[in-house]
Amino acid sequence: MTKQFRILAALLAPAWLAAQTNGWIATTPAGAWSANMNVLDGQSGPVYGKPFTATEVRRTTQTLADGTKVDRSDSTTFIRDDHGRMRTAGEKNIIIFDPVAGYNYTLDVRQKTYQKVRVPQRLNTVSIAVSEGHTSVHTSSGDTNVPHHPPVPRSHAEPHNSGITEELAEQTINGVRAKGSRVTIAIPAGSFGNDRDVKVVNERWYSDDLQVLLKSINNDPRFGITTYELTNIVTGAPDPALFLVPSDYREK
Repeated sequence: MTKQFRILAALLAPAWLAAQTNGWIATTPAGAWSANMNVLDGQSGPVYGKPFTATEVRRTTQTLADGTKVDRSDSTTFIRDDHGRMRTAGEKNIIIFDPVAGYNYTLDVRQKTYQKVRVPQRLNTVSIAVSEGHTSVHTSSGDTNVPHHPPVPRSHAEPHNSGITEELAEQTINGVRAKGSRVTIAIPAGSFGNDRDVKVVNERWYSDDLQVLLKSINNDPRFGITTYELTNIVTGAPDPALFLVPSDYREK
């Protein structure tokens, strides 16, 4: 997955979905329009008593100026247990969040090494994601003495308007009931040389029952369509060994 994919727009989800994403700074010329951007869609916690295993699928579709269509996709596994532990695994990296042991582990699959960082004692939320070797971890807590690792750059710039929010009718996504919301934002003409308003649409579906993001669709004419979907959802307790660092890995 290229750097271009990692800065695709995902704009202004409602407050009840805000904890589900990590931010990226969108840099533009002075005075131009800027907005919060996503690195990767992922899952947040800790969530207790709602264990499941699933596959996260991320896909981007972009149409170039000459009509060429470019499709990219990747998938990772996501596992959560009764105790709020989470495990996200891709081909190159694995993240294990363990509030029981009090550590967050980042594993390099190819080098068979790992790094661990103590979880803040007053943890509010942690968001994790892995995609094509890129890891993203962000913690929110009242403990300012504990470093966040790896650091996730976040944007403090807000768009000129908050857009139009529509609450969508509930539907079932991959066997799970979900609430939907669509945010449409118009980037004003002249913001980046555009001769007319550009509409960016962000649609997100969330399960209150499992407390997870099930699906997102981000449609930005500048970058194409980016989707995230949680598939192959199986509820039930996973193998506890999955939340342990393998014995053949060495600490970095």
